[in-house]
Amino acid sequence: MTTTPTRKILAAALVALVGVAAAAALGLRQRTGEVPAETAVDTPLRPEPHAQAPDARAPVNLDLRRQQLIGVRTAPVEQALLAKTIRTVATVRYDETRLSDVNLKVEGWIRDLHVDYTGRFVSSGEPLFTIYSPELLSTQQEYLLALTTRDQLRQSRIPDARERAERLVESARTRIALWDIPSDQMQALDETRQPQTAVTFRSPVSGYVIEKHVLEGMFVTPGQTLFKIADLTQVWVEADIYEHDMPLIHVGQSATVTLDAYPGERFAGRAIYIYPFVEERTRTMRVRFAFANRGTRLKPGMYANVALEAPLGRSITVPSDALLDSGTRQRVFVAEGNGYFLPRDVTVGQRLGDRVQILDGLKPGEQVALGATFFLDSESQLRASVERYEAGPAPASAGAAAETVAITFRTEPDPPRTGDNTFEVTVKDASGRSVPDGAVTVTFFMAAMPAMNMPAVRTDTTLAPVGGGLYRGTGQVMTGGRWDVTVNVNRDGQRVGSRQFAVLVR
Repeated sequence: MTTTPTRKILAAALVALVGVAAAAALGLRQRTGEVPAETAVDTPLRPEPHAQAPDARAPVNLDLRRQQLIGVRTAPVEQALLAKTIRTVATVRYDETRLSDVNLKVEGWIRDLHVDYTGRFVSSGEPLFTIYSPELLSTQQEYLLALTTRDQLRQSRIPDARERAERLVESARTRIALWDIPSDQMQALDETRQPQTAVTFRSPVSGYVIEKHVLEGMFVTPGQTLFKIADLTQVWVEADIYEHDMPLIHVGQSATVTLDAYPGERFAGRAIYIYPFVEERTRTMRVRFAFANRGTRLKPGMYANVALEAPLGRSITVPSDALLDSGTRQRVFVAEGNGYFLPRDVTVGQRLGDRVQILDGLKPGEQVALGATFFLDSESQLRASVERYEAGPAPASAGAAAETVAITFRTEPDPPRTGDNTFEVTVKDASGRSVPDGAVTVTFFMAAMPAMNMPAVRTDTTLAPVGGGLYRGTGQVMTGGRWDVTVNVNRDGQRVGSRQFAVLVR
């Protein structure tokens, strides 16, 4: 809940802002001759909107003192080679091209299990297990029988017999080789001429066992996964890139990874694949990077921070403080010199830390306002709102009678301030004599400002006669700024005079 002192501070700030903006608006209309300050006019202003956009802005002219008061500074529009650093989170994963599945092409029973736990490192050619397979045993016996037959027929005088025996040996040997029997065991079979009841199978690659689905004594079948082995000399890092950064990413792009486990260290890699779809829930696109993994320091499952440098070429930038972004339009205030600031719409590109890329709307070397752009925009909007109202026709009730009396108006204090003020009106007839028996009312009116969502404001104060044609009363002014003050003098129910003044409330 907002406290009373806080409300007072906010109210005072709003009053000051509206007062400064309204003062500037009054000064603008005085310079254009539209409304002379402290000069009576015979007809009140009537709000009449021009055909102007609701978010229109008007130029702002501030003297040096006011610029210093609200903190307006300027900065040059710069052109330079730009690069955007894209930072995102990622996950370390296995390189799928370096995963191996160990399985068999024969069925049998596991006898000796040499690699008996998950996570163990195995070298290429290292024994994994031995297996007893009746089918493999019978094939070995057929091979040995073919070898014996070939040896017996080498001295045969029939060439076809020798050739047929050689083909039987090659057929049996090929059958055994297709079952991935290691070459050293084939050599032992040739030398010993004895079948091996338990055949040893070795690891086809070097890596870490990440899955183990085999136990000693287990019956296994062809195609059944027994081990999964991962080579971790290289890993993938998969990162999620937001949709608006997609055009800046390409295959081959360099990237740097940092991890909480290794503070201060950076790992270099490159983008190798961009997924062809966007995640609907997060509106991100996944990008895959490859990183060398010396010493297996990058472990799958780790969280990582990825940084990419995306070059944008030579472009125009301004400080981010200079940009006003309404969501549908982006605007800056260009300093034209001598305190003159011109609102200008721009097309925004990438946001680069404390600077913003400008694609259209500015030229190098121009000066833009920053530091108090909100106040400039508020004053520009107020000025545009004031310019949307023009004087209407004189009311019929005034008629010629309005010229039969002379009316002067003053306030105490002068100029008036927000809150209670004393109003004094002096009324004299055409001959200069005081009019002591009139009914005098003072009306303060501020037109509505739709662009600022502010309704019209009006207060009426009746003054009491104090003698000698002088009328006095106390009235309240609700906010600072420019007010149209109308003084009406009636006698016997008839209007005898009406004049209007432009008053600036401090």
